[in-house]
Amino acid sequence: MSDAAPLTRRQKTVGGLKRFGVIFLYFWGLLAISSLHKSLILEESGLPYRQSFAVVNALVLAKILFVAEELKVGERYEREPLIYAMVFKAAIYSVLLAACEIFESLAIGYFRGRALAECLADVGGGTPFGILTTTLLLFVALLPFFGFRELCAVVGEPELHRLLFVKRARLKILDEG
Repeated sequence: MSDAAPLTRRQKTVGGLKRFGVIFLYFWGLLAISSLHKSLILEESGLPYRQSFAVVNALVLAKILFVAEELKVGERYEREPLIYAMVFKAAIYSVLLAACEIFESLAIGYFRGRALAECLADVGGGTPFGILTTTLLLFVALLPFFGFRELCAVVGEPELHRLLFVKRARLKILDEG
């Protein structure tokens, strides 16, 4: 039994908002860099438009991931070595996010009266290989995200923060003292 007092509604809300904020910032960083890269490769203008789209997309993806976490999606390997939980969650969530991207493209295309092939072209070019590649990119992008989250769950947030952000020489002094 834990001696800690149960969290109040306010504490749960603040904790949830912090988690959502971290998820959003992670996706926003990825999508902003991706849209910048795409603009450079295709020599397109309209960077502010693409960046605002990255913010909206990051909010949507963060909400999907946040809700899925609240529903305990991917908790199967909680007692296994960390690598299993990291890889499993990255795989599950990358498939979930790719499916949501496909659904979003289909829904927008439906309301705009576009054909199925045109709708899917927005996700990895619309080919099965392109969609698989998009899913694999999501998987690779989510590996460090879930790696840090799983490590934080095991080590504890204060200790992980100390390990990541305190100078190594100071860590040795703290450990010896």
